[in-house]
Amino acid sequence: MKVKHLQNAGIVFFLLPFFLYEDFLLSVILSVIGLAIIYAEKISREFMKLEWREYVFFIYMFHMLFGEREFAYVGLEPLFVTELVLGILILSYARELLSVRKVLALYYLLVLIGILFAGLYFFEFKLDAIRDSFMLVYALWVPIIYHVFQRKQHYEFFFQLLKIFIALKAAAYCYEAVMILLGQRAITFEGFRFGVGYIVPALVVISLFLPLRHISLPYKILSLLMLPAVFTLFHRSIFLGIALAVVAIFFLGSWPIRKNILLYGVTSMVLLLGFLIYYNSLIEVDLFRILERKSSFDEGNINFRVISWEYVLQKFYENFILGYGVGKPVMYVHHNVFYSTVDLTYFQIRDLDGNAQPHNSYLNILARFGILIFPIFLAAIVQPLIRIYHYVVMSYSRKSEEYTMLLLLTGYLMLMYVFTFFNVVLEGPHHAFEFWLVIGMLLSFGRTGMLTPGRVNILRN
Repeated sequence: MKVKHLQNAGIVFFLLPFFLYEDFLLSVILSVIGLAIIYAEKISREFMKLEWREYVFFIYMFHMLFGEREFAYVGLEPLFVTELVLGILILSYARELLSVRKVLALYYLLVLIGILFAGLYFFEFKLDAIRDSFMLVYALWVPIIYHVFQRKQHYEFFFQLLKIFIALKAAAYCYEAVMILLGQRAITFEGFRFGVGYIVPALVVISLFLPLRHISLPYKILSLLMLPAVFTLFHRSIFLGIALAVVAIFFLGSWPIRKNILLYGVTSMVLLLGFLIYYNSLIEVDLFRILERKSSFDEGNINFRVISWEYVLQKFYENFILGYGVGKPVMYVHHNVFYSTVDLTYFQIRDLDGNAQPHNSYLNILARFGILIFPIFLAAIVQPLIRIYHYVVMSYSRKSEEYTMLLLLTGYLMLMYVFTFFNVVLEGPHHAFEFWLVIGMLLSFGRTGMLTPGRVNILRN
């Protein structure tokens, strides 16, 4: 009985971080809904099967995906919750991590390169050098995730948590909408942005096209709320990422999945058009004019990216072989003015409400670490694509639940590839974890034997 009480307390603790970064009322609402789903869907049983270190990981993963930036920066700089959890998991998985597998070698190499660069520039730039080096050091998430997701049950658990994501994101979205309509929230992003996060809404939209056993009709209906949610975020990179994900799923999926994509795709477009017309009648802002302007290459946000990329590429050309290094901002923008030289630290630029990172993590890594290191990074992020090819070839059925899981993870990877090209992703703990998470999950997917029943360790590691 005592053990059961401790387990129940652990389940409640799983939702407590909401109170660190959400409104109190919303925290209570989300916690109640979360607990109701956990017990109604018998997800509590899966909680009780987790080792303590797996439990720590899944708490962190749950809130990084749901809370993103707010949860990632809980703590005191530079020791945020990410560094604390990462340290705990490194110690708890020390024996597994010290046994380096072939499939993980590239990620260990990236971590070592990041640490080396941090050491070389530390005496000159101190904390800023460490900050920049984490663009590669965060690759340590891949071996940790690889060892966490050892069995089919861990992937099952991830997809069960997706049900909670769907319900809680829908609740958070509706809460924000009500607050705006009551006049207690401002619409801050050119007329339309709700605070519902980036990655999970897009992942939920991608899951709409797949017949996942875990996501029954009620959750499918709730998932439809993510269509206007993704639209109101208005990240063009999210739109492009979802499109690329759906195309990949279409070509790798079975005929029933392709029919789903066509059916849900048309339905989604109709619902989105209806939402646009309705939203435009409620809010005094011309959405269609905004859409036209933001789709133009003359729009300021696009220009900002293009100009920042030019500045960063210039730094790359000047430091072609060894790179620009870590600890120095490669660019500085303040009030939409780009400055050719940067004599400020990251923290000074932040305090001035400026921008010091290009919205393209690939270019940032190329500029900072040079042409000799960049191919190693490319090989590390392309490796999951090679794995996906092997998984598709060895899969016994394209209609199985396990294959459908693989398709969603493939779509997730496509989304992160695109998002990383147009945003600051690998530089911080919030989106960097989401990027490395899907890579680690895909690398470990073949070990579970889900694609070929009765076999384990299918791929040589």
